[in-house]
Amino acid sequence: MKTDKLPQDATASTKGTIYQLCVAVQKCYEMVAGQKVLIECQGDVTIPGKQQVETKLYSDNLTDNHPNFWNTLHNWMQDGFEPVSYSSLILYTTQQFGEHTTISEWNKLTSQQRLAILEAINKQAEARLLRGGKMPGGKPKIPDVLLKQRFVLNTANRSKLLQVLEKFVIEACSPNLPELHAFIKQRELKGSLEGKKDDFLNALIGFVTKAGDPRGQSWEITYEEFEKKVGDLKTLYCRETRVFPKKHFDGAKLPDAQTVEEHRDHAFVQKIQDIEHHAVIPKAIRDYLGTVQTINEEFKNYEVPLSRTGSYANELVEIFESRHRTACSKCADIVVDSQNFFNEITVEEPRNFEGFDKPPMAFRNGLLHTQLDDIDKGLYWRLKK
Repeated sequence: MKTDKLPQDATASTKGTIYQLCVAVQKCYEMVAGQKVLIECQGDVTIPGKQQVETKLYSDNLTDNHPNFWNTLHNWMQDGFEPVSYSSLILYTTQQFGEHTTISEWNKLTSQQRLAILEAINKQAEARLLRGGKMPGGKPKIPDVLLKQRFVLNTANRSKLLQVLEKFVIEACSPNLPELHAFIKQRELKGSLEGKKDDFLNALIGFVTKAGDPRGQSWEITYEEFEKKVGDLKTLYCRETRVFPKKHFDGAKLPDAQTVEEHRDHAFVQKIQDIEHHAVIPKAIRDYLGTVQTINEEFKNYEVPLSRTGSYANELVEIFESRHRTACSKCADIVVDSQNFFNEITVEEPRNFEGFDKPPMAFRNGLLHTQLDDIDKGLYWRLKK
């Protein structure tokens, strides 16, 4: 299959949005009681009264005339933006400074020194425009960055510009997307199960994403909301969790026809066919697959030893054999009573699983199917008179 990117490929834009949301998660961890994080309100990410952050996921160098620098200043110079409301204005960019960039020492300068640099950059840009000559229409084409420079440096807005410059911080060489993921997991998710940190972080990003008002009027996460979400996730993903991993059971759909056919030869399926209980076969296969995936993929992340699963399975087998003997002693119609035996066993409340709260019924049933799939154990749904 051809996988070339389309002419209007939006990969970079999508990654930029994900990056913005990751920064928002990081800023949520920086909140204190009573604060909130706003997204796409005054800018990319905002903590009212504290910070306003513009996020840029770029690989090229940050230079004196780079649009990211001037677009950020331009945004903060708009009539609706009040710099006095913040203690810091941050350009958070993955870019590194260019070799001859005069703004590379930006964070060490006073607001007046920063203004002098901006004016020098603009003076050079104006000179380049004049040297470029005129277009066929008689007027030179003015670069968009130069238009932004003229707006920012308009003397009528000088007081506001000085307020912005005093609080403007450039966080260049900020971590890229994978690095930011790793940073948040290492610093903020201490005590979480190592194999579940990605799930933890993805859940937080999803939470931040869903915080937007569907009417587009607000997009905010309060300290209290974020604290509750983190608490909920810790019950799932921290080392002391007792919540059974339900990833392969919550919302699991019945397998398609092809998957059912692929499992027809399994012993546990044949034993259900032996009692002509065909309607329950798709659900049995679903439970079997979910259980196998949980044991192979999830339990290692929760540091569950195989011996614990083995002990639980042995208990299931002992109970099954005892119930099977009792059912056989009362059997009148082999097929009907065997189907009833299947139904009764598979709706019983699961026993507790060591280290967790009660597992899903689908896990208990799936594990039982794995035991029936082992022909050496000699287990059958079919009763004997």
